[in-house]
Amino acid sequence: MKLKNCLLVSTAMLLALSACSAEREEGQKVDASGKEETALEALPDEVLAAALAARPDLEIREAAFETRDGNAYYDVGGTLPDGSELELDMTLVDGVWTVVEFQRDIGMDLVPEMVAAALAAGVPDWTPTRSIESDQGDGTVIYEFFGPGTDDELEKREVKWTDGMAELLVDEWAH
Repeated sequence: MKLKNCLLVSTAMLLALSACSAEREEGQKVDASGKEETALEALPDEVLAAALAARPDLEIREAAFETRDGNAYYDVGGTLPDGSELELDMTLVDGVWTVVEFQRDIGMDLVPEMVAAALAAGVPDWTPTRSIESDQGDGTVIYEFFGPGTDDELEKREVKWTDGMAELLVDEWAH
């Protein structure tokens, strides 16, 4: 039964990824509304059910809502039994709330060597202050790095890690 549930969740995630991979012109940024905190009591039942189906061991502690490129998203965050934090990014796919990313903050020591090398080659003399591992559920992981930018603004860089290859992305990843 667990294997069947895993296959169903994996299939749903792959469908979500293909549905959410909207093409955008090179250099175009994601159009996002900004996240608004959502009280857990106000979280739609369908969102809560999908989050718990994907990670039944997640103790949900917070949620936020935003729109990105015209699509509704919920970020549902919490802690796992080992105390680590996890965030699920969810959106509607064919009218069903679906997890499209599993995100966690990690230290640079946990970033694959080839990913760190791609980042260093693409932006030499830049040191990130925050690293996020964003598992897309299909074997692709997007590493998001934040660090000092111009005018005291945080700058974001992303490296795509798939099939043992690391690629510094020019455009922001869209699921």
